[in-house]
Amino acid sequence: MIERNDIEEQISRILGSKSFADKGQLKRLLEFLFQNMDSQTTLKPSRVIRELWHEGNVTKGSTDVATEMNRLRRAVESYYSAEGQTDPVTISFPNRSKPGTDGEREARWIVASPRQPVQISAVEQHPPVSVPALQPALLPISSGSLRRGLAIAGTIGLLAFVTLISIKMLTADRRPQSGRIDNSDLVIMNAEGKELWRKTFPGGLWSEYYQNGLATHLYYQDGLATHLWFGDLDGDGHSEVLFLYHPAADPKSHSTTLICYSDSGKERWRWTPGRVLPELDSFPSIYITMGFGVLQGTPNQPRRIVVMSRHEYYYPTQIAVVDADGKTLSEYWHSGHLFHFNLASLDGREEIIASGISNGYHEATLLVLDPDRVSGASTETARPEVQIHGMGAPHERYRLLFPRSDLNKDLYLYNEGLGAVVSPGRIQIDVKECWLTVANGCTIIYGFDENFKLLSASAEDTFLNAHKQVYSKSKIDHPFSTKEEAEFQKVQCLVGCTAPYVPVEIP
Repeated sequence: MIERNDIEEQISRILGSKSFADKGQLKRLLEFLFQNMDSQTTLKPSRVIRELWHEGNVTKGSTDVATEMNRLRRAVESYYSAEGQTDPVTISFPNRSKPGTDGEREARWIVASPRQPVQISAVEQHPPVSVPALQPALLPISSGSLRRGLAIAGTIGLLAFVTLISIKMLTADRRPQSGRIDNSDLVIMNAEGKELWRKTFPGGLWSEYYQNGLATHLYYQDGLATHLWFGDLDGDGHSEVLFLYHPAADPKSHSTTLICYSDSGKERWRWTPGRVLPELDSFPSIYITMGFGVLQGTPNQPRRIVVMSRHEYYYPTQIAVVDADGKTLSEYWHSGHLFHFNLASLDGREEIIASGISNGYHEATLLVLDPDRVSGASTETARPEVQIHGMGAPHERYRLLFPRSDLNKDLYLYNEGLGAVVSPGRIQIDVKECWLTVANGCTIIYGFDENFKLLSASAEDTFLNAHKQVYSKSKIDHPFSTKEEAEFQKVQCLVGCTAPYVPVEIP
């Protein structure tokens, strides 16, 4: 059994992590669940609603609570896959909606468990060769015979020791599993955390890029969030390491470079994003990679890499598909900075999901692309001056635009789509409406089904508080109203729907 002090220490560790630095509501939910841990089996969703959305809020229901629990579950899982990899206690959140094997539903909201690492040494995997025991002599042994016998025994013991060491050396895990930044070095380690090899970059490594998480995909440790990937890229049975490299020396005069290493640390290739665009002839072709991921391979299609990079000084964003040899296979261009990137399964198909800003409409956007049809440039009929030419017609599965709140219209030029979270049957995206509060600002939370039918659209407390703060200090009497909230449901669908707006099914 875990002591409550140990659980409290673990909760504090999660709340103080970088992963939760901009998740105010999820912090409150986690703290609330911990405070009620001893009585959680009798905890009702109505109490959670009152805690998160204040007393008397009758517009929220159990579905909203389930959404927040899913967000918390994913955030904590992300924490444990990164900063919390070695934490002694794991925090999890059982699925309370599905009956267990006994037919009963889980009553607990939060569970703390001790981490149980499984460690198998090389000796345990490959036991040393046994040496037959010497049989007792039937005749008296002379001193010379005794010395010869001891010498033989010593030789056998030495051979066994050498055999054991050789086995350990041969069975040592040489597969890259994690990495860290050490000044100007990239250090790659195995599953036990032992250094396998390192690469030194004379131009240094741009700390802002690695510490602030400008890119947005998998695998990280010690400041390498989203910038590393480990796996068998070309199907040869050996792992490759993909690393996003951005130099510290004059960083905004250099593009990010994607480097592929073999499992032994040999550089295989380098790939640089972007290209010279006629529309940007007065700007240098500098591109910052915001995220990358590796598509699952099939018998007919080898693994491919998807890389999303934005222009440093102007509006274009490139989404490129690259093969296992570092060759560009296809590319799609968007007029506006896309900051968030994900590969996820929708309707059983792996899709590219990206979100950020549409310059042509001055609104937050979400894009879904088919990895097999990545081409063209977004159509910008509203503002032809930001159209990217020469790329052909775009292939987009969905292209959504999110309405701007009154607060955003009064203070800013755009709102911004944050990272989309995909779970079975549901897609959630937060849209930032202001930059007045925490790192992610004040947000509206949208929930869709897998066909992008709108299931929910609600303002977070951060938005409601900022709205009240701004308008209470101005001469405008503008309290947040149900009419303004209803406007959030008007999500424009430029591509992928049968109507100008996404269908709505909100209780």
